[in-house]
Amino acid sequence: MAFFPDVLFGGKSFVIRDFGIFTYPNAFFQRESFWHGEIPLWNPLNNCGIPFLAQWNTAALYPLSLLYILLPFTWGLNLFLLLHLFFAGFGMYLLASQWTKNRLAAAIAGIAFVFNGLTLNCLMWTSNLASLAWMPWVVLVVEQAWSLGGGRRVILAALAGAIQMLAGAPEIIVFTWLVLFTLWIGKLATHKHARLRIFARVILVIAIVSLLSAAQLLPFLDLLAHSDRSSAYGTSIWAIPLWGWANLFVPLFHCYKAPLGVYFQPQQDWTSSYYLGVGVLTLGLSAIVLAKKPRVWLLTGFAIFGFVVALGDQGMLYPWLLKFCPALGFMRYPIKFIFLTVFAVPLLAAFTIASFRNTGTPSLGKQSCWLLSLMILSIIIILGILWHARLYPFPYEQWAVLLHNGLFRVAFLMLIFGTVLICGRIQNLRLGMITGLLLLIFVWLDVVTHAPRQNPAVETSVFTPGLLTQRLNPIPQLGEARIFMTKQSHDIFYRSELTDLYKGYIGCRCALLGDCNILDNIPVPDGFYSLYVREQRGIFNQFFLSPTNAFPTGFADFLGISYFSDPEKVLAWQFRPTHLPFYTIGPKPVFVALSNTPAFLLQTNFDPRQIVYLPLEARDLLTASNQTHGEIRAANVTAHRLDFEVEADAPAVLVLSQTYYHPWRAYVDDKPTQLWRANYAFQALEVPAGSHHVKLLYHDRQFYLGVIISMTTLAGCLIASFLRRRMGQASSKD
Repeated sequence: MAFFPDVLFGGKSFVIRDFGIFTYPNAFFQRESFWHGEIPLWNPLNNCGIPFLAQWNTAALYPLSLLYILLPFTWGLNLFLLLHLFFAGFGMYLLASQWTKNRLAAAIAGIAFVFNGLTLNCLMWTSNLASLAWMPWVVLVVEQAWSLGGGRRVILAALAGAIQMLAGAPEIIVFTWLVLFTLWIGKLATHKHARLRIFARVILVIAIVSLLSAAQLLPFLDLLAHSDRSSAYGTSIWAIPLWGWANLFVPLFHCYKAPLGVYFQPQQDWTSSYYLGVGVLTLGLSAIVLAKKPRVWLLTGFAIFGFVVALGDQGMLYPWLLKFCPALGFMRYPIKFIFLTVFAVPLLAAFTIASFRNTGTPSLGKQSCWLLSLMILSIIIILGILWHARLYPFPYEQWAVLLHNGLFRVAFLMLIFGTVLICGRIQNLRLGMITGLLLLIFVWLDVVTHAPRQNPAVETSVFTPGLLTQRLNPIPQLGEARIFMTKQSHDIFYRSELTDLYKGYIGCRCALLGDCNILDNIPVPDGFYSLYVREQRGIFNQFFLSPTNAFPTGFADFLGISYFSDPEKVLAWQFRPTHLPFYTIGPKPVFVALSNTPAFLLQTNFDPRQIVYLPLEARDLLTASNQTHGEIRAANVTAHRLDFEVEADAPAVLVLSQTYYHPWRAYVDDKPTQLWRANYAFQALEVPAGSHHVKLLYHDRQFYLGVIISMTTLAGCLIASFLRRRMGQASSKD
């Protein structure tokens, strides 16, 4: 409430970066689908149609998404994010309290886990923030399940794990279970007499989590298999630079200021900061000396491992990991491994506080000397970084700003460590509580002042639907037309440097950047998602990169592009009267190998009114062989269903510029018919001569199978929990 009063009470909203062009539009689509009584399986507005729920990071099945679905939308979405910040801190508090048995130490861990550069950066994404918020909870309850046993604890652990799975950040989920797996191995090694029980409990939790999450996992894995990603997708782009360790001490070191006021590392734009707080970092380093426990060594290993892998190729460990585990190649940015560091360091700091406060008087002086020594070492490192920046200035780096930034870190470091030393010597309960509160405030202030606000807010009117209504006439409608931004306009837009947040996002909406088109219900052939259907993305990328002097107008007509961006005026649109609707009937089928099709489509003489390219295997199964006169007399196009009334003089091919994806089913007069891949990445079916009703339905069998599995498992868990409770009550009466 102290850090985000304008968002909670001032009628403002987050907007910057992915929040405005991905999170908000897709949450809006999810909400609109809910209120129209639809499950958002398919998004027809982007990428000529693309699976939505299967993306996973759209959090379509995450239960707490109901917050922004049921509440006033813009405020509800922001509240969703801020409540998850609190939830993350509370979960870390409980986990640290369980591990350290010290409430002040646990509070430090909770504050540090929430208020650091990376967690605050995650306010852009519902999926990442929700998964991160659940991370300490899952570690806590799963560890309790294998240690204490009991059916209710196992079910509770499985439910927590399943909810995190539904939140939709695969990397954070993997990191959560990596931590748990390591703790589990340690438990098995030290408790030989209970190995079988511990092993069985964890396997049972994992099995239940998988079954409860089947409704999300099965569609996701299906899309992944048909997507543009593979194990070779991994790249070291957006890794932490080799000197990036210095940003843990001086957060603005070698950073540049973006036009909207947020700082970034050069060549690393995934997060605007991963600053943990120099006080928390130094306390974490102190745990290695002051709290010599197996968990401290484990957490230290995770902290170092996460940071080194986040360096990408420069850290040398990331390429080796890709060879050892090729599946990591599906994850694009090595910097995401920094989540392990962000999870481990607050817990290490908690161990230091607990060790210092639980130490007897004879050892207090020795531990104080260690703390003072490490504080002085951190101050020397900060001053050394500033000295290096002064002697070897970085492009765009402002020395006065950097000096101010570094000296404030020194001040907060001294305040934090001074308060810690005082806390260790105070015996009075009231003074101890006041000093502890001051320590929490200093830890909080260190982070919230480390850089200009990472998540600047803007008036919520910036999201008002219908922004392009007055700019375009006619407005493209679903089933009729699409809008396309050319590469030339795209590059000009990205080179523009707007310093006004409100105008900047209005520009994004007018340019239909990312998924902003959803807010105005305007179809586009592009979009901003983690996974794309392989063939559609491939042909679009080639189309997008087409040279201006050889622009494939025929393919543009086929895609239904009625407006394309004016190369002279970035936010202006030129009308194309030659565009086709999403559906045409009667072109001559030409059978070619799939791999050869893009070359034909992108030729300047391709005419989608005359021909359609079909796969070779369709040649012997179609009766239509020539161009045929046909008519579509009525059409109704919605997200998951397309209906047509057609008439043809002879067997004809009905072609749709909608992405070919296998859950789509075609029917002619309610009889199933083959749906073919047309023009490389789109759809076609044969219609007999005469008048017929044609419909296409999106039926995701993987999703419905997953729903049956998930609901059956949930019902089984609830019944088992109820029966165990009844048995427990009966035993207590006896």
